[in-house]
Amino acid sequence: MNKVAIITGGAQGLGYAISEELAEANYQVILLDRNQAQLQMAVKQLQEKGYQANGIEIDLSISENIQEIISQITHEFGKINVLVNNAGINIVKPFAQVTSSDWDKVMDINLKASFFMIQQVSPHMTEGGSIVNISSVAANSPRPLSVAYAASKAGMISLTKTASIVLAPQRIRVNAICPGAMETELLSKMAQDMGELSSTSPEKSLENYIGTIPLGRISSPADVAQSVAFLVSDAANYITGQSLNVCGGWTVS
Repeated sequence: MNKVAIITGGAQGLGYAISEELAEANYQVILLDRNQAQLQMAVKQLQEKGYQANGIEIDLSISENIQEIISQITHEFGKINVLVNNAGINIVKPFAQVTSSDWDKVMDINLKASFFMIQQVSPHMTEGGSIVNISSVAANSPRPLSVAYAASKAGMISLTKTASIVLAPQRIRVNAICPGAMETELLSKMAQDMGELSSTSPEKSLENYIGTIPLGRISSPADVAQSVAFLVSDAANYITGQSLNVCGGWTVS
């Protein structure tokens, strides 16, 4: 039987790219997403390509849902080998206008859900395994219009380091990937929101936000997905507790 990989937020953008990359590497991929229509479409597309794929609708902001879903997965597939915590949201607002509800919404999806996914999945990685948390280059740089997002992604790096120590005796490796600017709906929406706040076009706002990327382009989801595939592979079997920037050199310039 193929190894089993769970990808949160797996029905669109980066999550779908990761799902496809791991499916191509002969994983049985299980996509978790709250958007039922996109989830069904994503699973259908993967299956039509001949991949082993399943989808489960879930609202990860409700922690109680996670234990139930993981029990369902292990009952059906018997094991879990890989977890990719990819689901994430961003709320673009000036620092002074961020509400308690905004903060909680971002933290619940970006950080809290990732912790409870790790907590519930790791006992079922009986053969060892690999966990990859999708953080962001925003974790290590100021983001005045995305303060909750940046804080949650910084928390993801801390969670990665702690989990890597706790789970090492079980032969479970835990690493983080920090993407830079990437061609996704999340980036497009952020550019639009920043444009409205600054009375500029989304294109100009994105140009100001990104600045200069040494490799000369925004990344594609596939660029990041390939890095995930590396970290979960045997080629990375001595790598744990690390954070890998996949940003075209953005953090250097």
